[in-house]
Amino acid sequence: MLIQPDKLRKILILIFSLLFLALAIQVRFDMLFIHVIDNGATLVIQNLIPQSLQRWINFGGSFAHYWIALPIMGVLASLLYLMNYKIAMWWLVITQVLGMILTLIISFVLKIHWVDGLKFGPTIPNLLLLWWLQILAICEVIIIPRLITNRRVRFLMTAIAITLWLLMLVACVQKNDMPLSSGLGSLFFGYFWWQFSEEQYRKRAKHWRRVLAIDTLI
Repeated sequence: MLIQPDKLRKILILIFSLLFLALAIQVRFDMLFIHVIDNGATLVIQNLIPQSLQRWINFGGSFAHYWIALPIMGVLASLLYLMNYKIAMWWLVITQVLGMILTLIISFVLKIHWVDGLKFGPTIPNLLLLWWLQILAICEVIIIPRLITNRRVRFLMTAIAITLWLLMLVACVQKNDMPLSSGLGSLFFGYFWWQFSEEQYRKRAKHWRRVLAIDTLI
């Protein structure tokens, strides 16, 4: 099967859902902790970053665009289709669309407020970073293991993926005035959503192949 079993998956789903819930409560009730991490991160990232790191942040920021993330998502879906993982292709598309809808709903609940009229704050989780986390997770869990067998190289690729995502997060804080809490929301909710969607794929892929009568690998 495309998604391999993982004994830690259910535990990770629980841990990251609780982490996001704790963050969401802090944001919804505008607690001091959120102001400290958001203002502190903004101060450091926008004013105290060494010049030697700024080039790498600019490099990460060059990927932090929807017009880059969406075509890559389309390429991954097409690649799954060409590899004859048709159920997986639809799983990818549907889970990302649902992730977008949930992000908008969660952001509406957490960030809507009344200050001299109805206001809507920055989205949390940040949708762009959420999609990039999903893209990198798909590459690391599904694509790269089928292309590279050397464990050291795969570990290096994982380290590069994590570093790239962190650089995009820093670039979004620096250039787009995104609060760090939105980036943390993308990390917590995004990883929860990835693990949860993997679990659903393992449970339901065979069922949908049988229902849809599709000749496909799962």
